[in-house]
Amino acid sequence: MFRINRITILAAVMSMLLSGCVVEQRSERFGAPTADPGSSVSESRGEYRGEFATLGSAQTEIIVASIKSGDSETINTVLKHPNDFTPPVLFALADQIMNMNEPVAAMFWYYTAQLRARSDANKSLDPTVRAGLTTMNSFYGHTIGKYAATHIPELKLAMSKVMEYDTIAVRSYDPRWVAVLGRDALTEERIAFAPKESFDTINEETRKGFYKGYLNALRSTGDDAGVPAELP
Repeated sequence: MFRINRITILAAVMSMLLSGCVVEQRSERFGAPTADPGSSVSESRGEYRGEFATLGSAQTEIIVASIKSGDSETINTVLKHPNDFTPPVLFALADQIMNMNEPVAAMFWYYTAQLRARSDANKSLDPTVRAGLTTMNSFYGHTIGKYAATHIPELKLAMSKVMEYDTIAVRSYDPRWVAVLGRDALTEERIAFAPKESFDTINEETRKGFYKGYLNALRSTGDDAGVPAELP
């Protein structure tokens, strides 16, 4: 049963949407940021080796499952410390908020998760990670995507806040979580990943590409009125 205080969710979400708040404090309940490759993937692969085993995938699967079950404590923890958690956690959060009939907030978290997942995949040097990400993404956001396609003004509001937030938010989770989606996780012990000093550049380029794709989608249907041609 989904039991969470609606006012708590709305207060947390609107605070971030309207003030651009950046949460940097880590969650004590769940400890260090962890990763989740999607339960259907990890269960078939068994235990990871080497650096892949340090990503905390199993722990985050527990968090995702808790969100899906409607655990209010878990959901509130993620809302308070969203930058501590990998994109799959935010995907699960978005779906649950959509279940509460809060579509703008759901779209905000869903597209934030999509953007972050793409930028993390772009840091991976394993070319199979992107296909794995596509598979993982298919588990989330079905209702959100359908709603967005028929509620363009709300989509525009949510996406403008996603772009604003992603520019200033400080991500505390390990972007290497995405490595478990690739084939290297089956055969290797070391994670092939871009150097840390390149992360900001990759994030910025991914954000520009993500926005361009969004804008092109609006243009294709004639719904781009009022949307800037480029990010500020």
